[in-house]
Amino acid sequence: MQNIDAVVAGAGIWGCTVARRLAESGRRVLVVERREAIGGNVRCETDPETGIEIHLYGSHIFHTHIPEVWDFVNRFVKFNGYQHKVLARYKGKTYFLPLGLALVNKFFGTELSPGEVEAFMKDETHSAAVFDAFFRGYTSKQWGRPPEEIDPSIIKRVPVRSNYDVNYFNDYNQGIPLSGYNSLFERLLDHPSITVRTGVELRFEDGVFFAGGDSLGNVPVYYSGPLDVLFGYRFGHLPWRSLRFETEWLDMRDYQGTSVVNYTEAEVPYTRIHEFKHYHPENAAAMATAKTVIMREYPSDWRPGDEPYYPIDNESSRALLGRYREEAAKYTNLVVGGRLGGYKYYDMDRSIEAALALSL
Repeated sequence: MQNIDAVVAGAGIWGCTVARRLAESGRRVLVVERREAIGGNVRCETDPETGIEIHLYGSHIFHTHIPEVWDFVNRFVKFNGYQHKVLARYKGKTYFLPLGLALVNKFFGTELSPGEVEAFMKDETHSAAVFDAFFRGYTSKQWGRPPEEIDPSIIKRVPVRSNYDVNYFNDYNQGIPLSGYNSLFERLLDHPSITVRTGVELRFEDGVFFAGGDSLGNVPVYYSGPLDVLFGYRFGHLPWRSLRFETEWLDMRDYQGTSVVNYTEAEVPYTRIHEFKHYHPENAAAMATAKTVIMREYPSDWRPGDEPYYPIDNESSRALLGRYREEAAKYTNLVVGGRLGGYKYYDMDRSIEAALALSL
């Protein structure tokens, strides 16, 4: 392939960051994306009637405490300062997550002080009650395992806040891009040395990488898709959990009063409901409209052809991943990264941090 110094396969957060760094270092970059649009699972669309930005693959909130990452993304977009709060519904009542004074005092009907909550939650009766209410059913839905297989000791590893801080993330830099998530990816790839081709998948055949029908020769390839896909599942399928979404347009100003509500009971088939207008409180027109958009999120078993979301970490998957990594290491022009390529769940800031740390 002529006039190309590097190929980036996958236009998600890792791939777009790598492409930008390559272009700014003087390389001519081809970005190929198998979907018809860039942005990966952070891709959004704006509802033309209400102006509400809909997160197509579930809610994404940018949050970080890494200065280099925050400085980098702010070169391309500015953030609205949204602070993420998560509520949980259990037996008809609503509680603030994460685990702290707000949840404990409401759930147990107590009035604990900050200095009392840690000792209170060390009591096995109290920790078991919280685990059963807020973690057992939710976790069994998320990972497709019977409640009996969920380890109650999980609650001992969950940080207990000794205050009423209900900000879900501890990161002091948070928000949603004021101009929308799609603008972040568009601006990352807006460089004269970057060419973008959507609807094109990276292929590997007989020791040669192809972008569509074009052989890449020895051009460096930065790949952020699943390794088992790249190598034709030669060692078997890496296991994932998947998700499906049901989106509904409602004739009401506000459905749940916040962006995300978790449904923790195993009997409720979905894990959470997203209401997207709450991510942009600065968008007065969208907030004032008498309509809203919600999305129910259902975890599901993954099958070939489904979207992979969460890697399943167990002994057999680690062994299989090791075989694919050994295979990838044979090709000196191949660099693998991102959530899918790394077979590891990354927050957006960690994907950017990894991309910024690469030696290009």
